[in-house]
Amino acid sequence: MLGRISILVLVVIASTMGLPSPAMAKESEAELLLPLGPWQLDMGEHKCRLARLFGADAGKTVFILDQWNPSVSAHWAVAGPDVRKIRTNQETSFAFGPDGDADEFRFTGGTLGDYGAVVTGKSTVAAHAHPLPGEEGYDWAANPRAIHAMDSAKSAEIETLTISQRGSQTLALRLGSMEKPLAALNYCMENLVESWGFDLEEQRTIATPPTIINLAEVAARIQREYPREALRKGAQADFHMRLTVGVDGDVKECALIDQTLAKGFDMRRHPCTIFKSDAEIEPARKLDGTPVETYYTTRVIYRMRGNAP
Repeated sequence: MLGRISILVLVVIASTMGLPSPAMAKESEAELLLPLGPWQLDMGEHKCRLARLFGADAGKTVFILDQWNPSVSAHWAVAGPDVRKIRTNQETSFAFGPDGDADEFRFTGGTLGDYGAVVTGKSTVAAHAHPLPGEEGYDWAANPRAIHAMDSAKSAEIETLTISQRGSQTLALRLGSMEKPLAALNYCMENLVESWGFDLEEQRTIATPPTIINLAEVAARIQREYPREALRKGAQADFHMRLTVGVDGDVKECALIDQTLAKGFDMRRHPCTIFKSDAEIEPARKLDGTPVETYYTTRVIYRMRGNAP
């Protein structure tokens, strides 16, 4: 995808409370976890992962950055025994420092394999003052770079990730300079795009990404076709989807990733089938208007009432 575009599919539409705007009260002194070893980079069939271990051998904490498509941001996760100190359903903040990306969110809890408790988020790591690809106000014509990447140069000064809660002990990881790790993640993503069958130089000529004209209609049908058995049991799911969009706007291929939380999609109900049959897509184009075959990635998220992200 050229700038990540997400859709939120709610089985039951739910309203969410906004986070408070004032800065959080001063937290207790940060517990700084030092790295246990070097960064590890892994390229799977559908994503690239950058990871590093922190803390002590007796209780390792892992930091992970995941990307499913070339993007200016990545999904991050911190998991391990120290995360248990973060209280669920509480206002929480993260900050990449010094002077990096920062935000507030409500920590809802979760686990990650043998590491146990996990806290997750999405971030550009380095701070940005201007609109990013996929955000309102971004100028595709002026900045048509089709294979987006994390800003490794701006991340050279980033050294820590801090996770804080009002009245709780602050958790901090000594990441070290993020310039080379993010440059490696960007390189991994370009290799992944090639493995999907796309020519990198052609992708760089794209000025405007593919656009699903009737996205609301497609999302509504996916919502209606959620497997009845999963709905009855209250099962939830979070999928990553990648489409190959041809020069005529047709969906040529579709991959639905992480189908582990909801079972029972038959071919008529499958989100890929719905996109292929119902989606009206304006193809990606070069500056001169020539259409280009490319990829489009999104998320399909199913949540029950009261659990909307």
